[in-house]
Amino acid sequence: MSWSAAQSYCRWRYTDLATVDSMDDVNRLVNLVDAGYSGSVWIGLKRGTQKHWLWSNGENNTQYYNWSPGQPDNDGDCGALYYWQGVLDWVDVYCSYGRRFVCYDNSGYILILDPKAWSDARSYCRQFHTDLALVHDFQENEQKKQLIEPGWEHWFGLYADSWEWSDQWDLRFRYWAADQPSMTTDSCIGMSATDSGKWSQQSCDLQQPFFCHGDDKRKQIVRLIVTCNGECTLNDPTVQTAILNEISEKLKDMMLESNSTISWIKGEGEEVFHQEKNKGVNDVNMHVNDTCIRQK
Repeated sequence: MSWSAAQSYCRWRYTDLATVDSMDDVNRLVNLVDAGYSGSVWIGLKRGTQKHWLWSNGENNTQYYNWSPGQPDNDGDCGALYYWQGVLDWVDVYCSYGRRFVCYDNSGYILILDPKAWSDARSYCRQFHTDLALVHDFQENEQKKQLIEPGWEHWFGLYADSWEWSDQWDLRFRYWAADQPSMTTDSCIGMSATDSGKWSQQSCDLQQPFFCHGDDKRKQIVRLIVTCNGECTLNDPTVQTAILNEISEKLKDMMLESNSTISWIKGEGEEVFHQEKNKGVNDVNMHVNDTCIRQK
């Protein structure tokens, strides 16, 4: 299915598209892929609207920041080191700009003078060293002063991540393929079945297999029309709770209530009920978007 169709299916039958929290999860999913399949599979990661600053090598413990005053000002999604008048701080820059950059490996930090876009600089560092440089604390930031040339911006490993899990899980674990994430507009993430389960951006319309998570559920959607006399307050949460309680009692009488979760499904405007035309002088028909009854 496409990514959105896969998401709808997983939410209908299970809980949501798969969320991947660790390398153990990656390995578990890779082992579940049918033997002989060499493509990729959808997971629940998709481009969102909120940015979070992460490190290129996949670390998600970004707690130390040393932004220049007024930075980041959202004019770029990649971090650069800037050294001027004895102060080394950080600025955000458009990732496509050519800049010098700092790599790291077991021997320490390496300055590369050949300007490259941020993603190309990262690829270079990964090919010839380990990755773009990290800065965990004040001491590591100060160490870069020996390399950085005053008045020049230099790429390091910080970038703005805007990827979000479909189920809104907030963990920042990432397992990108070597050239990922790219600067393309592809907004959905597939997991490779062959490249150790690494992730890459893909068109959301691509039809491919997918992983869900959660228990298998049976779900019944019930649409209601409720007639009330006088003033209708059916979108009052208290009234909606009272209606659900009555439905629950009816199900219990019918021996159908056990292990069920009953909830309203909100429609446009975050409302459950939508008013129809009056059927009489004092009668108002209210149409509910959905009532959802899930059974494990």
